Amino acid sequence: MAPIGPLPACEGPSLAAFPHDIISDDFEFIEVLDCDARHGAIIKTKWEGRLYAIKMFISEGTPLINYDNTYSPETPDLCCQAFDWHFTPFEKECRAFGRLQEVGCEHLAVKVHGYVRVTSEEIKQKLGSERHRMRFHSMASRNARNQMMGIVKDWVEMEAYEIENLRPLYDRLYQIFHIPQMIENIHEMHKHGIVVRDLRSDQYVNGVLVDLSCSATAPHPYGPRISSEPSEYQPRWTFSSLAAWDLFSFQWQVITLWNRDYERLVKLLGRPQGMPDFCPFIAYRIPYPSTDTRKKSPRPYGPFLPILNHFHRRISVLEPARWDPLEYIQNAKSYCATKEKKRKRSEKIDQGSVEKWVSKLEISDQGIHN
Repeated sequence: MAPIGPLPACEGPSLAAFPHDIISDDFEFIEVLDCDARHGAIIKTKWEGRLYAIKMFISEGTPLINYDNTYSPETPDLCCQAFDWHFTPFEKECRAFGRLQEVGCEHLAVKVHGYVRVTSEEIKQKLGSERHRMRFHSMASRNARNQMMGIVKDWVEMEAYEIENLRPLYDRLYQIFHIPQMIENIHEMHKHGIVVRDLRSDQYVNGVLVDLSCSATAPHPYGPRISSEPSEYQPRWTFSSLAAWDLFSFQWQVITLWNRDYERLVKLLGRPQGMPDFCPFIAYRIPYPSTDTRKKSPRPYGPFLPILNHFHRRISVLEPARWDPLEYIQNAKSYCATKEKKRKRSEKIDQGSVEKWVSKLEISDQGIHN
């Protein structure tokens, strides 16, 4: 099917169509991954000697959204329905990856090459194995439309391990070597107006974030306005709260669970060389409860804003995120200004060092001639 221009067609970032026909004979469909992808099926493909992962999104119909619903202090941890569900998972990924392309930061997540539109029957015909055709059919049977939308991404290999079916577990164990960079990448995504909203360890492959189907990207038509004007749908602190939720989720779902499962995974897989037995990195400081009153974690005084999330968890923003994603335009300006100041300071220091070095040489030469 012919592309219809960048999607979604609304204010904010968008993703262009993939410039090649994935149904052509030179595009090989290798397998349908047997993994838990809630919003789609992942197909491993090969084209011109290079591997790709095509995520085909499963649409179960248009959700019923109450656009009269707005944020309410009575449910302080929940966003309004329009903010959560106006964009489909496919459109959410288009907006997030489109923003990363727009700002030249595609390294913060898996590299994306564009979207595609095909039918489920066309995909089945491309799959050579009956097993993979049946696997795809069972996934696509939930799709409400014959036409399917997909996104073409780089294929990311899991960390190598001698037993193939244990590679996902080994990849998770090996994550500790990537965690510092993974945390920094989350901060950078916040700086550019993106919140992930559903961070878990299985969204990473070899330290690379591959799933943004629950993300929100500023500006949002049913979110706070970039200008100082109030929004009838969401309070101005919405994106900063969601950024705190990302960091909280990373601390809980990635770091805390890694520490919990470390001994079990090492017993099963062996311990990689240089791996510590505890992950000391901190994405977000969680005040853990203690039964010993003498050892209770110190808590700062409130009141605090709530952390917005999908899971009805009552948590407060005890520690703000480094960047407010709503301020993504100003964030970029501030970052560039700071970088320029550092560059000028460095040049000044370097120039002073050269002058001192030349001065020492001149003094040395005078001593020799005397």
